[in-house]
Amino acid sequence: MAEVESGDGYIEAGAGLPVVMLPGMEGSREFWRYQVEALAPSYRVVACDLAVRKPSLSSTIADYAADTLRIMDSLGINKAVVVGESMGGMVTQHIATHHPERVLGVVLCNTMDRPRRGGFGLNMFTLATFVHNLAFLPFLTDNMRRAILRWVGRHHGFVMDPTPGNEMLIDYLFAHGTECGGPAYLDRIIAGGKARYTELLSGISVPALVLRGTEDRLVGPGTACEIAGRIPDAEIVLIEGGGHCCTHTMPEESTGAIRSWLTRHGFV
Repeated sequence: MAEVESGDGYIEAGAGLPVVMLPGMEGSREFWRYQVEALAPSYRVVACDLAVRKPSLSSTIADYAADTLRIMDSLGINKAVVVGESMGGMVTQHIATHHPERVLGVVLCNTMDRPRRGGFGLNMFTLATFVHNLAFLPFLTDNMRRAILRWVGRHHGFVMDPTPGNEMLIDYLFAHGTECGGPAYLDRIIAGGKARYTELLSGISVPALVLRGTEDRLVGPGTACEIAGRIPDAEIVLIEGGGHCCTHTMPEESTGAIRSWLTRHGFV
């Protein structure tokens, strides 16, 4: 097992070519714990937190990208392969399109180029997503919360999925899902709501991988295909049976896809 070191806003392990990883809206570096340990024998892997910011109507994804670049600067990382999940994928798009000199390649996992409705509508996904929020009511016991989130996973609600790894995602959400606090979530919603990268993606000139779980109801197949189609020579890989957080619920399959892509493009 790789030796993992912690710093202010990040964890890292390994040596060699830098791979910087950004989580989704919950914003915890621990989302990438499996990938940090699995890739560390070949790479210098840095998993970052998203910045914890007070809500501001002026907030944008650029603010979160700037924080990521500050972490990279503090670690002496000039260029890196940047991997982003969900909101972290929006931050990755911003870095790649506005600071191209800082990226060697990009991996966009279950993310959007702009706000989209996704699978929301008069359907079970929407109902299960609503029920997901009930799991965090303060008067519920952990067993009650876990039962709710298992049900949500079976019905593909919000970020949950029906794979056995959903239990690991529940553990992660218990430990880190609310630690940033409600105000930070609000700021991230404000920032993400302003994201507009669709027309900028064609300017990404480094190797790119678009990764999507086939059961992701937040990011539909059309979104993933459009992102991959707009980035020159981008590759798309589907994780069969995985949901929005397939990098966490199906870590072996997702990490294997990322590792294969890194190898094919000479990132060693």
